[in-house]
Amino acid sequence: MSFFLSKKDLKLKSEKNKQALKRKQRQGKDATDNSGESRKKRILVETVVESDEEYSDGNKSAPEGSDDEYDNVEEREFREAKELLAKLEKNKKDDEDIGDLLKEDAAQRAGTLRVSLASLAELRDEEETSYRAHRFTPLCVAISPCSKFILSSGKESSIVKYSLTEKKVVGVIKRTKKGDSEQHAHYSHIFAVVISPDGRFIASGGADCLVKVWDFKTLQFLHEFKGHTAPIMSLCFQGRTNCLFSGGKDRALRVWDLDQMGLVDTLFGHSDSVQSMSALNKARVVTAGAQDRSCRLWKIEDESHLIFNASAKHCVSMDCVAMVNDEIFVSGSSSGVVSLWTLRRKKPVAVREDAHGLRETGEPRWIVSIAAVPYSDFFATGSDDGLLKFWKISEDQRRIIQVYEYSIDGFINSIVFSTNGRHVCVGAGQEHREGRWWVNKEARNQVVVLPIHYGNDEEETKEVEERAFESGSDDESDENEENQESGK
Repeated sequence: MSFFLSKKDLKLKSEKNKQALKRKQRQGKDATDNSGESRKKRILVETVVESDEEYSDGNKSAPEGSDDEYDNVEEREFREAKELLAKLEKNKKDDEDIGDLLKEDAAQRAGTLRVSLASLAELRDEEETSYRAHRFTPLCVAISPCSKFILSSGKESSIVKYSLTEKKVVGVIKRTKKGDSEQHAHYSHIFAVVISPDGRFIASGGADCLVKVWDFKTLQFLHEFKGHTAPIMSLCFQGRTNCLFSGGKDRALRVWDLDQMGLVDTLFGHSDSVQSMSALNKARVVTAGAQDRSCRLWKIEDESHLIFNASAKHCVSMDCVAMVNDEIFVSGSSSGVVSLWTLRRKKPVAVREDAHGLRETGEPRWIVSIAAVPYSDFFATGSDDGLLKFWKISEDQRRIIQVYEYSIDGFINSIVFSTNGRHVCVGAGQEHREGRWWVNKEARNQVVVLPIHYGNDEEETKEVEERAFESGSDDESDENEENQESGK
């Protein structure tokens, strides 16, 4: 056989190589395509494989945990049904009253309960308690779920804890002179401070762009969350959970889990600072966006949000917001306007212009703070006119009616109600929480606590308070804070 290949041999060899290459490519494609299965079937196969791997990772306790979880839900529903039956048996009312009570219970579960408190509310001057622990203007106040303690933060970067039963300061978080010990306290203005619904944690945030977590009982530093790139202006907890929301001048809304001490999600939408926020029991939070003149309701589980835009006439800057129930919320602006919103409409259903009057220059006084008693018709607003004003939401949710006012000098920078509506706490001072545009030197930098009475006698007050929805005062939180009080 000749050593040299003829042209015919070269052509045959080339064709064989091409056929072998095509056969190899076809075999590889068939292996990738699961032997010629359709695309839909391949996706189903891959999904099943991933699911099998997910449940075969050695975590054998998962099914047991799920069973326990369902058992706990059933036990809780059974317990709640027994409590409702016991309540009906105790009252021993006729069928019509029982029907009303069942409707109220259903509304409470749906988040639309509306207890009428505003027309009965009364404050008494002789019961006012004031604290002057801050050197500069107080910026934020908070009340514990059991209503036995309050917190306040100020421009001098301190957090103060008070006992309402002993009527004195029981603890302070502040920076000390430089030494060997590490400094955990904030080093600038603290714009927001909140207490977790179970009474275990304190969360604070301010101009240093950090969210700090503290032990409520001991005031010891626990953790520090980083991520915000501008001052933190607002914080709030979701009811009955340790889910924390934070917002600030970086226009971001961040969601944190304090049980795991980690970041859950970061949400964007506002085109200006997240000045204020409010949340109740559902996994949703409403925020005020300052000069973007909008409020946004964020549905965390659905990963979506609703936008509520105020008109330029009624709003220059949306500065404060508070949820009344899971369907309605109220807001205040620097145009002096208080607005009532419902999730069914993109525009306010009721507007109260010049809610705190006009300045000497004819400009409206800014609405600096706002707060509502959860699941009621009762809320309050603060400005710098020396008055804490209380408002009622009408039955048809079309009007905002002033029902009461209480004299407190200075800028009312923060208002908070206890979860049962029995107390209101106010942080007031000489300056606005964000600047020194005006200074009232006659005002005092103080934290004021006022008991609220509903009705003319104690029995009527007690009856109304029992009907009020106590969203954060479960048995566990009450027990924790009773232990904290006895352990001081």
